[in-house]
Amino acid sequence: MRTFFFIFFSLILSLNCSTASNLKVNQGPEPSRELGCSKFKGNNWFRCLEKLQSTWQKIESAGATVTVISETREGEYIRTKKRICWTENFCREFEEVVYSPTFFQKLKVTLSTILISVCIGFLIGISF
Repeated sequence: MRTFFFIFFSLILSLNCSTASNLKVNQGPEPSRELGCSKFKGNNWFRCLEKLQSTWQKIESAGATVTVISETREGEYIRTKKRICWTENFCREFEEVVYSPTFFQKLKVTLSTILISVCIGFLIGISF
């Protein structure tokens, strides 16, 4: 009976993991190293350039500059406003939000987890 349950659960787990790895999320246009973003038009072109900038790859037009306009902390997130310019008159501004908790926020989560674990262990110890 134990062997049946072991085989059954391992089969279910392996099938679930294999289907999860096959899922493809539409992330937008992917830039290529040879052509950059030149093959895209309209909104896809801007999304492609944002991907290039976010992964810090070489942007197709070498004269592009990225300027950080502002950087503000909102709780555990940092909101950064950036401007990317290819020429003096051709610029695009966008916002980037990054999850970055401070040291004390990380410490608070760690201590609360430890406290909960100790309380559960204490309650289990008392019950025996």
